Amino acid sequence: MEPLGADDPQELGPYRLVARLGAGGMGRVYLAASAQGQSVAVKAIRPEMMGDRGFRIRFRREVGAARAVGGRYTVPVLDADPDAATPWLATAYVPGPTLAEAVAEHGPLPVESVLALGAGIAEALIAVQAAGLVHRDLKPSNVLLAADGPRVIDFGIVRASDGYDLTRSGALFGSFEYMCPEQATGDPVGPEGDVFALGSVLAFAASGHAPFTGSAAATLLYQVVHGTPDLTDVPEPLDKIISLCLARDPRLRITPDRLAAACAPGGVDQVLGDGWLPPQLASSIARRAAAVTALSSTQRASVRVPVANGSAPHVCGQGRAGSTQAARSAYGSGSVDHSAYGFGAAGDVDGVRADTEPPEREPSASPAPDRPTSPGHRRSLPQRGLPRRTVLAAAGTTTAAVGTTLLLTRGKGADGQAAKPLGPAPKPAWTYRGGPLLQAPAVFTEGTALLKSRPGDMICLDLKDGTRPKWVYEGISQSPTPVALVYGAAVALGEGATVIGVDPANGTERFTLDFGTDFRFDTLLGSYDDGAVSVIGLRLERQSEEQGVATSTNTVFGVDLAGRRAKVIPISPEDVGVRLSPVILPGSFIYVDGLHNVTVRDTGNDGAVRWRHPLGYDLRPGLAVLGRTVFAIGRELKAMNLSTGKLRWRAKPERGQFASLGVVGSTVYVTGTDPSGVYAFNAASGSKRWFCPTPRLNVNLPVTAGPEKVYVPAYKNRNGFYAIDAARGRLLWNFTDGRETGVNDWQLACDRAGYLVAQHYDRTYGLPAT
Repeated sequence: MEPLGADDPQELGPYRLVARLGAGGMGRVYLAASAQGQSVAVKAIRPEMMGDRGFRIRFRREVGAARAVGGRYTVPVLDADPDAATPWLATAYVPGPTLAEAVAEHGPLPVESVLALGAGIAEALIAVQAAGLVHRDLKPSNVLLAADGPRVIDFGIVRASDGYDLTRSGALFGSFEYMCPEQATGDPVGPEGDVFALGSVLAFAASGHAPFTGSAAATLLYQVVHGTPDLTDVPEPLDKIISLCLARDPRLRITPDRLAAACAPGGVDQVLGDGWLPPQLASSIARRAAAVTALSSTQRASVRVPVANGSAPHVCGQGRAGSTQAARSAYGSGSVDHSAYGFGAAGDVDGVRADTEPPEREPSASPAPDRPTSPGHRRSLPQRGLPRRTVLAAAGTTTAAVGTTLLLTRGKGADGQAAKPLGPAPKPAWTYRGGPLLQAPAVFTEGTALLKSRPGDMICLDLKDGTRPKWVYEGISQSPTPVALVYGAAVALGEGATVIGVDPANGTERFTLDFGTDFRFDTLLGSYDDGAVSVIGLRLERQSEEQGVATSTNTVFGVDLAGRRAKVIPISPEDVGVRLSPVILPGSFIYVDGLHNVTVRDTGNDGAVRWRHPLGYDLRPGLAVLGRTVFAIGRELKAMNLSTGKLRWRAKPERGQFASLGVVGSTVYVTGTDPSGVYAFNAASGSKRWFCPTPRLNVNLPVTAGPEKVYVPAYKNRNGFYAIDAARGRLLWNFTDGRETGVNDWQLACDRAGYLVAQHYDRTYGLPAT
């Protein structure tokens, strides 16, 4: 902290400024006092920033984003005035150093402190995600260390996770050492990006340096995207936990709730509080708090008070000079962290332009769509207000061009031809517009499609006319996987450890199985015979029968719907720490484990491992099974015998690598990166049938294959997806509604007859086979 300077204001809004906490390229942060004597941190914008015509709009969005985030391990916003002559934002003051300051002064933290730090920040990220936001600049200088736990600060470059950018779109924002690969390459950044940054922050806390280094920005960014993190100075078990955060592929990273459980198996409250920091650092925080108390006492002696005879008030104390002397005596001339409380230092961010400036307008909520009346029982949950992400996404979406034909430019990466038009995209037979849909493809049954939406609805759309739901069932969880058709029902998870079965014909509830308070079911993975589903969740263990904090273990369950019992499939914790995307067949549970092996377990026989096949760290997420063959991709496409794991054949691209896949009939389809396009291979022999060059694709999503066409999503959401002739490998058309929805990707599903259901955030399009 530093005393106030001659150019510092005395007041901002209702707050009296006391001392300067930090400064950076955007402005300054002050310690201030409210009228009630509460210590607050006030962020003030530099006057020269007002020359940017869009800055005030972006700052107003930052204020809204910070207000939307709650939770114990963030810093609450108390007040703000983005429209003042000098815009400002006031938050609660936390009398503690940043993690960057603490490590610089005291060295790396001990293992126990880093585990507690990871648990607390993971809880903060859960709160950020619950508000529908992505932080995008998590770094040591944006983490405050308080006596009772960490606090995540600075939502200046936050992004709505539905794609609405709260800062200038097209600039590479963030701190390079703590940036995730997708952010470094300019790809969309979802909540998984914050997990990667958290891994880098924990590595810094444990070792004193970031896991990626480079003497120049380009070198550093290359290391983030292609390099291996340096964890040589990180002790066990932190190195294993951090590695789960630093997976290159976002879908292979551990989730915040599981990270919190890994760092604090007994619950976050048991590791945070008195004693979570080493003694020398705890003493430093105590001295800082005492100094603030002393300075506040000095300031209270300098307030205006009325004189006894009722005449004009006068000022007691020494005014600004007294304030300056008090600040010097209380804090000395210690170092200042210029990014504390929300300002990156000047030069922290390189503005690498990528796209164009977004429209400068404030987001506004769209009217809620009419909800149909379901002809049957519906379990209802308490209704909440419109989620913030819905409000943010509603701006600018009232007009959309559906089925627009684009020009395909084929350069040297494809076939060298000049630009040629694609054929016209088909017009949807119908369009359904409702609430935000979960990121899960539709499931088909008896001429209908089943979808899942927030805050927890199962929706049935008739393929003949899906403009209005045939029925809606309320009360399922937001498990990000499709509905499972098993045991004569459409099965989804409910709250806690509940499995719900709904009649797919009319939406009435057929059964609800509640497995009690000792379990929590998170994700429905799929069904593995006619009467069982597989679920990932937590098994809770309490020391007594009293309700309260319990230890938890990541677990995969096999739930017997007919027998109404759940058994544990013994998958090791490191396997469950990554996002499981298994293929589940009668008798077989096929997945990628934490060591990047393709692993096959029996669904019976106590989940015994049948075989493992190593694929290495270039393994791409997602597997496919056709007949008795398992397909996996990395630098090459491999086909393995389902029963034995024996390699049947392999295929390599001429250059680049394979990235995503899909199978149907006798063909396996794989996307390639250089050149961009889709390959078709004979599933039995591995011989190449064709290669179709395409514009750049979103290779994080699987290929959707139908009987006559193959569908692949475009790199950018607003460019929709492409259709390819499955027989000849010819690019047919491009379908788009022209909307950019950020991390809310297109979800495509095709039934056996070739009917395509395409979901895009809050809209669903039905495209019959042609």
